[in-house]
Amino acid sequence: MTDPNEEQDARPSRADVDDVADAAIGVDTRIFRTIRDTFLYTPRVVEAAYAGDREKYVPIIRLFLVLFGLQFAVIAFFGIPAGFSLDALASNGEDAAMAINAWLAESGHSYEAVNTSLQNAAGLTTTLLVFLSSLPFVLLLKAYRPSRSFFGHVLAYLAPVNASFLALFLLMAIVALIGLLPGIGEETEIALYVWSFAGSMIWYFVSAAWVLARFYGRSALAVTLQVTGLVFMVIPMFIIMMIGQYGIAEIVLQNTYDMSVIDLFRISAENAIESESP
Repeated sequence: MTDPNEEQDARPSRADVDDVADAAIGVDTRIFRTIRDTFLYTPRVVEAAYAGDREKYVPIIRLFLVLFGLQFAVIAFFGIPAGFSLDALASNGEDAAMAINAWLAESGHSYEAVNTSLQNAAGLTTTLLVFLSSLPFVLLLKAYRPSRSFFGHVLAYLAPVNASFLALFLLMAIVALIGLLPGIGEETEIALYVWSFAGSMIWYFVSAAWVLARFYGRSALAVTLQVTGLVFMVIPMFIIMMIGQYGIAEIVLQNTYDMSVIDLFRISAENAIESESP
């Protein structure tokens, strides 16, 4: 029986420190540890999630939702089209934008109005398309280890995705700083942004390889084959995203403006041919 007069160990726990920080300054201190370990030690975050340890890290899904939303804010800040729009189609140059604008004007439509409609439709459906395009990865993980629950595979997929988001933000920040240097042209800067996306994709596979080595593969060969399978899943992912984006744009254009995505591609292609002609 415990003596009520006996001094108890009142040393604060990690959870106590987190609660005090959250109450005092509105910051959950787990976020810093979660970001560090997600980026550098991805399997640790997955292992804590499997163990039900909610004190050490911010939940993987919660972090994904935050980073997913932040990604679009960062893309918008840098002026990068997030989906199919007139701006994305006219990204080849001002001549393409002017050609599309002139064609729309002849049809009695405003470039800004059509572009806004396409962007709004893309924004409303992006989450659904991301979910659908993620299914090939999760289903493949399920095939690698059928005994694990589907939710467990979702966590194993999302943790490396979070790591890739963090890599993307870091690389885009570096590109933004490089863009401030004299002599850096717009085309070079755009190319660097493209490489930023490629670098974040590579980091996803690196992080996924760590997770596979910890929870799926039993040998180096098995992990290599499993990572190769994930690489091939990029193909159906892009197919789903492309079909979804262009299908949604086609629905908006047909129902609202009585035109087609094919019409816009035709105008853009004709402008490209004319601009290359001597």
